[in-house]
Amino acid sequence: MSEYPSGYSSHTSPASPFNFTAPVNRETSSPDHSQANLAKWTYLKFTECVFHFENSLDDDHEVGARLTSFASEVIFYLQDVGYYDPHMITFSGESKDGKKLQLVQHVSQLSVCLVALERRCEEPVRIGFELKRAAEATG
Repeated sequence: MSEYPSGYSSHTSPASPFNFTAPVNRETSSPDHSQANLAKWTYLKFTECVFHFENSLDDDHEVGARLTSFASEVIFYLQDVGYYDPHMITFSGESKDGKKLQLVQHVSQLSVCLVALERRCEEPVRIGFELKRAAEATG
């Protein structure tokens, strides 16, 4: 039995660094965009943002996220993004001191700032390609 409830979708696994320069789709609408799959649509667009952001990073940095809707600043290494249709999106990762965290948020409250964080290992972790590939598969 999964630790996640039914209806949850997450698509990352530890990834090797990739250097892709393929253009990112910047369309703001989708043929299947509706209230029934708003979280999926938000997930698809957010994964494109992560992919594009990671392509701009040097080898000394990896993608992080700053949660901008909280009273105190929360910055963490972004490791996974998922969603629960129709309205919930999730962000999982680790804080700078190694504590695991997961944010579950309604898509109407989405406010995340992607930030470049110093890499923690020899090679920077890259999740954008895995997210983009998974999003295209579910697309």
